[in-house]
Amino acid sequence: MAKTLPRGLYAPLPVFFDAEDEIETLRTALNSIGLQKTPIVAGVGGNSTRETIQLARDAAAAGADFALVIAPGYWAGYLKANPAAAKKFFIDVAAASPIPVVIYNFPPVAGGIDLESDDVAEIARLAPNVCGIMLSCGNVGKLARITTLLDSSSFTTLAGLIDFLLPSVAVGSAGAISPLPNIAPRYTMKLWELTQNLESSADFKKAQRAQGIASLGEAALLKSGVPGLKGLLNKEFGYPIAPRLPLMAHADVAKLSESQYISDVLVLESTS
Repeated sequence: MAKTLPRGLYAPLPVFFDAEDEIETLRTALNSIGLQKTPIVAGVGGNSTRETIQLARDAAAAGADFALVIAPGYWAGYLKANPAAAKKFFIDVAAASPIPVVIYNFPPVAGGIDLESDDVAEIARLAPNVCGIMLSCGNVGKLARITTLLDSSSFTTLAGLIDFLLPSVAVGSAGAISPLPNIAPRYTMKLWELTQNLESSADFKKAQRAQGIASLGEAALLKSGVPGLKGLLNKEFGYPIAPRLPLMAHADVAKLSESQYISDVLVLESTS
């Protein structure tokens, strides 16, 4: 049985995978501040089984702990018409990957490929090295079905956005992978802690309010894309502003940071 992702929130770095200059640097940085146990989940999506396996091997060699694998959208027409082939893709990649595989279900960037809950359960049962799934499809019903079908001790089910963290936790989600913690780590961790302590109606109302603010902020952030996220990281923390080409720098980061929903999150972040 593969090791599983710890419960909690994960913040994707707004960069493209490069085994040499990203993963090794990140692992070294984490180790230097005593975070040796903090996992690195590397996106290794390719347009063929062979390419994806090689990317997973490269990521493992560079120090990644998990491989995040999305369906090859270039072949979406065939894979949607032949679900068995889509399932076999994940099973074959997992069998050859030296690190545990997390399925990345994100139809808009995979040509519309959207795994059904029964398919996910079958993949997990046939491929012990598949240890979890990230559901960026936003389907809470699917999340509930998967957490019911699969044992959480061996399979981690994560929301693909903080946008629906509270309802996803209610049906068994172990956390979320979201861009919002990049600009509001303290506030999003406060939201996570609230979702883990719902002992009274007052606790639920606090979590509900925090969730609403986070949802509005994340929706605004998503509209700005990676350029907006990079711009806010530059403004708030001094990180380089320019994304990698072909993406271009955001045209007006100051206006973005002052927009109501982003501003609300940043103000709460400063007081969290």
